[in-house]
Amino acid sequence: MNSTDQRSVGELLLHADHTARDILMEVHDLEAATMLRAWGEVVQAAGELWRALPTTAPPQPGTEDRLPDLGDLTMQRLQAMTDSHHRRHRTGWPGQGRADERHLEIASSFARADDLVTRHRTPQPPLTDAQLADLKAARTRILHTLYVGSHGVNVAVGRHLRELEANLAAHRRVPAGESLRQVRAAYEHIAAFEHLAGSVVVQLYPGDLAGEHRDPPAAGRLAQALASWDVVSHRVLAGSTHTADLMLAARTQAVILTGSSVLLRAAAETGHVDQAQHRGHLDRALVTAQARWETLARTWSALTPPADRRTNPDLAAAGRETRAALLEILHEGAATSRTAVIAARTDLSRIPALVGQVLSANVDLAHVTSDAVHDRRLTGAARAVNSMAMAAHRQSLGSHVTADDSPRAAAATPQDLLANRAVRLPYSVRGQLMDTISALVSDARSAMCAGSHLGTRMPAGQPAIEQTPCLGRALHDRCPPKPAVDVPGPRCER
Repeated sequence: MNSTDQRSVGELLLHADHTARDILMEVHDLEAATMLRAWGEVVQAAGELWRALPTTAPPQPGTEDRLPDLGDLTMQRLQAMTDSHHRRHRTGWPGQGRADERHLEIASSFARADDLVTRHRTPQPPLTDAQLADLKAARTRILHTLYVGSHGVNVAVGRHLRELEANLAAHRRVPAGESLRQVRAAYEHIAAFEHLAGSVVVQLYPGDLAGEHRDPPAAGRLAQALASWDVVSHRVLAGSTHTADLMLAARTQAVILTGSSVLLRAAAETGHVDQAQHRGHLDRALVTAQARWETLARTWSALTPPADRRTNPDLAAAGRETRAALLEILHEGAATSRTAVIAARTDLSRIPALVGQVLSANVDLAHVTSDAVHDRRLTGAARAVNSMAMAAHRQSLGSHVTADDSPRAAAATPQDLLANRAVRLPYSVRGQLMDTISALVSDARSAMCAGSHLGTRMPAGQPAIEQTPCLGRALHDRCPPKPAVDVPGPRCER
């Protein structure tokens, strides 16, 4: 598959913004040191992209003493604060080591956008009003991403600081390699960064997003992205026992079902789907299946060892393109698009058939995920495995407990727990995963059955609420014709 990134600058900035928000949903599972190591790279990439963008108001003769732009001044201060902090703490905590993958993904999105802007730069003429509005929206997205991202780092470092202070109070020492002074300084630095960014973002967001430029969505982009995702996800997961890939697949599938639900709602409101059937069965079935994927994604996230969170490049590229194709239709400024906007961006008459295909592929991908869980090579992060095994043991108290289900047999070694390494899944943990995925398969099958009418034609000239979906040709039309049989008759004598 071709993994070349086809996203525009606007789509890259939107992806960076959404990735920063996603971190907040799981910040309790992330480590302060790994997040802080990547944060400087995020700010540096944001600053380089900011400088590559055109200026909002090129200086005119006689205006050299004009006041600096608020955004420019803020970005300079944010980058100076980050550079100064990293110069002061090149040694000690957080030290060398791995960096948070999602922060690296944000930095990569900024760098990719910087490359696109620089590569296609032309001598800057006076910008039109529409171009100025789009530029303001892009700059606001950058600042908002830094604001949301800094809050995630702030929460993680703050929790780590409280743990060190509690350890010091209980044992009168902190773990080796830690420095309470440096952790406290990092926390105060990130808090100041968040406060400064937030004081400016609150003045710009979401108002400045109203002028964001959008090209009309390419015809067939969403269908192509969904088909490519289906092919790549099946190919990768069929031979993978990597929990990071399973996590990405579950997250992307949840996004696809969320987008499908919004598209179907718009199609129902415009008469392309029977409203009674949509409200009565299909919408609820979609929401339930989406929630199952979200739950499974959180489980895979916990089971993914921190040192092994890299995903298959083709799977990641297909997931990014699928998200971008959905957001191109469903996202407007800082909110979900209205039905009228969705209808203007895509042909809603094609949505029922497309979602019907999504629901069919959804069932099959759930079965592929189930096969991965049955693979004995599947491992998980030691701390999450130990936590799940102990929870299973507590639930089993009072019933017959076998030796294999005991916490002694299920828990990882202290060395594995300390490093949070990948360990083999015990029977009790594998059983929990099988139960979760069995429920997922069942709900995916229910959603497919609830959408079995999608893609069929509906009688024209009636209100959508009164239309009865056509379930196909009549039985006698679908039966193959009987072959002609030569019946023996009287022979003709000449």
